[in-house]
Amino acid sequence: MIIKSRDPKDKDIAELDALLKQAGASGKRFLIERELRAMKAGIAGEEDCAYYINFYFGKSDNWCVIHDLRIEHEGSVAQIDHLLINRLFEIYVIESKNFSYEVAINDSGEFTLKSGSHSFGIPSPIEQNKRHMFLLEKFISARCLVPSRIGIPIVPRYKSLVLMSPKSVIHRPDRKKFDTDMVFKADTLRTKIDDIVDKMSPFQDLAIIGNMSKLKTVTDFAQSLQSYHSSASIDYRKKFGIKHEHDPIQSVIDRSNGNAEQGDKKYYCFKCRKAIPDNVARFCWNNKERFGGKAFCYECQRKCNDS
Repeated sequence: MIIKSRDPKDKDIAELDALLKQAGASGKRFLIERELRAMKAGIAGEEDCAYYINFYFGKSDNWCVIHDLRIEHEGSVAQIDHLLINRLFEIYVIESKNFSYEVAINDSGEFTLKSGSHSFGIPSPIEQNKRHMFLLEKFISARCLVPSRIGIPIVPRYKSLVLMSPKSVIHRPDRKKFDTDMVFKADTLRTKIDDIVDKMSPFQDLAIIGNMSKLKTVTDFAQSLQSYHSSASIDYRKKFGIKHEHDPIQSVIDRSNGNAEQGDKKYYCFKCRKAIPDNVARFCWNNKERFGGKAFCYECQRKCNDS
């Protein structure tokens, strides 16, 4: 069962595309283009992985699926690409990567991308996902989200997986030196999870089967977890140090308190008059064929698209 789908990145891409067209962004063009390429590659990787996850588990009565979960806990943030939760309360924390280069992992677990004669190191997705899993476990525990069975809280078992594009070429070290079994291609996900289950001992199987929860119990837990999702709002102008220029974005002076200063502009939804952020208004203006040259809040945008 799919509890949460991926968050769309259309607005971020539109904002970056708009910045590229501004004269003031000329000195930042390389950085903006790099951000766009990385974003689009990440989207492609997550879409590939989401396809296989949904294909195998999206309609299952034994699994709940959460895509693109962002949680905050004690000043730290975890942006988790995918979560798989089954009736045994095994929680698979999945990081997805879409590398267009060869991927080499050495005996120390360090990752290197190779393209022809060039190579460069990248942060380890394994360690990145471990941090996500660590924060997720603390987050769930601190909020007492896990249900109880006969008055005793269920103890989830967390598993870390790193999914690569099916087109990736992965060079691995000897398993005895560094185990990379948690890194594999997205199209083999079903086989990998079946393999994990097959490795359980018969005695362990009997004990675990006796502790299977109802799907509703798992669904309630997954829905409660996804309710804490908080979308990230990035100010790309601030990130790239680009000053505001005059552009044809719908704006009005906030006269509600009668003392707004000249030039103190705020943006409002054309339909409901709710205050909206600059990037939301800009997204509408960059999509005039959809919104008729007017700015709308998220809710009214959906109504425009549905009408």
